Amino acid sequence: MTDTPDLTNPASFRFWWEERVRFADLDALGHVNNNAIGVYFEQTRVALLHDAGGFRDDSPWTVVVARTVVDYKAELLYPNTVRVGARLLRLGNTSLTLGCGIFLGDRCIATQEVVAVIVDKAAHRPTPIPETLRAKLLEA
Repeated sequence: MTDTPDLTNPASFRFWWEERVRFADLDALGHVNNNAIGVYFEQTRVALLHDAGGFRDDSPWTVVVARTVVDYKAELLYPNTVRVGARLLRLGNTSLTLGCGIFLGDRCIATQEVVAVIVDKAAHRPTPIPETLRAKLLEA
């Protein structure tokens, strides 16, 4: 994972999630609020990690966000449906970095890089990324 992909390019992603813009997502100016953008990214991240085996009730580990950076590129209005792409950028021992992009057609609305840590639920401490999760993330 040494090449830095262009998160503003839809071709950089294999995993996709669709989000419908809700009226409740709007600010006083009629734009989608930055908090709603964060929720779109979160839903996509959770879907990707769930598909890879995370966020299961019987799992001894969970995923905790340690850092997130969002770059806003264009306004988003209601009504619309956006596609959110997600991909692995870095895979460490106990943490991973995902890159995401929100797209209206081919136009990038926002990008995000997020560092997440795998945490043992009982100990509340970082734990090595399980091999099954590691393998599935490398496919994403």
